[in-house]
Amino acid sequence: MTLISPKGLIDFSLLEKITKKPKLFAKDDGNFWQDPYVSEHLLNAHLDDESDQGSRKYQDILQSVLWLSEYLKLPEDSKLLDLGCGPGLYSENFYGQGFAVTGIDFSQSSIDYAKEQAEEFNYRIKYICKDYMEMDYKEEFDVITLIYGDLCVLSHDDRSLLLQKVKKALKPRGYLIFDVFTKHYFENEEPDQSWYISKEDGFWSEEEHLLLQSHYKYKKDKVRLDKYTLILKNGEIRTHNIWKHYFSLERAISMIKESGFSVKDYWSDLQGEPFEENSPWIGFVAQKT
Repeated sequence: MTLISPKGLIDFSLLEKITKKPKLFAKDDGNFWQDPYVSEHLLNAHLDDESDQGSRKYQDILQSVLWLSEYLKLPEDSKLLDLGCGPGLYSENFYGQGFAVTGIDFSQSSIDYAKEQAEEFNYRIKYICKDYMEMDYKEEFDVITLIYGDLCVLSHDDRSLLLQKVKKALKPRGYLIFDVFTKHYFENEEPDQSWYISKEDGFWSEEEHLLLQSHYKYKKDKVRLDKYTLILKNGEIRTHNIWKHYFSLERAISMIKESGFSVKDYWSDLQGEPFEENSPWIGFVAQKT
């Protein structure tokens, strides 16, 4: 889509259209996880230990892995599947705790980095570049992890489908470890809409562009949308939608049970911090029933 008409003029009707609130789970202009430029910037965000934009900071990751490994007390070489593994930050630490680890992520840059690290340090971790919505395992893993809100960015239908795939992939009585946002995650909200000019080598494009950041609420569905609209110099328009579904404790427990799991335990994080009502996160260990 382009903002410039065949006569070389700005089409203001399109400009008005892109600022309107989209329908719930509306599609955007493609999978940015597979865009080589954006994928490289996502990798840098994962590896930036001064920020938690891409991944949690390393010490938090390490503490989570140590806590969860001690909590589960599974035999060495228990099989663990790390969904949305990124550059392998959790995978490497679970491997260090004796798990046989497989990691899946849709970003080629992140998987390439994880493989390079595994080869350099002789980690026997299997990394796969794939959309984890397409996985098809049957009773293969003792533990499946889905950490840092990955379950929250899916549509309701995709979330239900993924949980069924996870259940199928787990061995009997296997564990699902995941975390979800609560409404308190959004207490420091950004303005509903803001514009700025991004110079060369911005996050979304190497070209200079005008970026519209929009934040929408879908209160009935407990969903927020972060929408990023790029307008390039030639008038081309690109949109990227990042959906964030948030949960109360009761709704998350209901989702778990409806998907064929029991709730083994929950906390305010995946480091064993007791749950508090105003926590921005809820961390769960669920068990296949």
